[in-house]
Amino acid sequence: MTTLTTPTAARLAGITRTLSEWQTADWKGFLHPGDLGWNSMAGAEKSAADLRCWTADGTVVAIGMFDGEDLFRMAMDPAALDDDELARQIEADLTSGRVLPAGTVTVEARGALALRKRLRARGWNEGEPWTPLRLDLRTPVPAHPRDAALRVEEIGLDQADDWISVHWSAFKGTPPSSDDRRRLVHRWTTMATGPFAHLAHHLIGYDNTDQPVAVTTVWTAGDGRPGLIEPMGVHGAHHGNGYGTAITLAGARVLQQHSASAAVVVAENSTAGALATYLAAGFTASEPVTDLIGSVTQRHP
Repeated sequence: MTTLTTPTAARLAGITRTLSEWQTADWKGFLHPGDLGWNSMAGAEKSAADLRCWTADGTVVAIGMFDGEDLFRMAMDPAALDDDELARQIEADLTSGRVLPAGTVTVEARGALALRKRLRARGWNEGEPWTPLRLDLRTPVPAHPRDAALRVEEIGLDQADDWISVHWSAFKGTPPSSDDRRRLVHRWTTMATGPFAHLAHHLIGYDNTDQPVAVTTVWTAGDGRPGLIEPMGVHGAHHGNGYGTAITLAGARVLQQHSASAAVVVAENSTAGALATYLAAGFTASEPVTDLIGSVTQRHP
């Protein structure tokens, strides 16, 4: 029998261990412990409340995480990806409203063959493609022409403001307001000291004038498992200088130092710049994957 639960914060360590064990060499681009870490900016209690776990015979076999109100991101035990009976139960939970809110929702279930088949048969549509990318860390990480021009440091809490400023510029394009800066530094600090902090390494790249120009965070999943790059960004005033590739490779080296088997990331196909950055860093692209978009008509009581 399969049961569905929302875990407490006390269960986060165990869930992280389970999810780490699912990060295999043939990584499908599904939920990684680093995704839980990046989602933990509101604290441990909210992180736990965003999760759903399916358990069979006392063992967690599937994990889902709300990333916002209408995006549900999943991972499954690799041995259960084509288990139709488990997929039937998860499909029922997702489409009945026991998990998802009423309205149009998106489910990220990369590699979950049986579940994806069931949702498509129900009429769910495929969304925009994303490409999983992987850099093998069993050999030396390649050098890049901009490596010498970028001084990279692994930072602590005292440099959160610099990290936030670069990240905001990379994704928003404008300087953060004072209120935004205070709020974001608080959230970043919560994440960097939270239940997933031991998995994370936060990097800033400085140019030859000591200006912070690029950032990334990389997340380990244990020795011999893929480590995630999430996020990576370059300050809006410094695009086109190769800093994205250089900071990506610096992150890969940190993962290699912590015994990761590979550095992995998923890039949206519509963001050509991100794809180009990872390919320039020597990552190998897998077949694109899509999320599934459907409608839930009512909320289960």
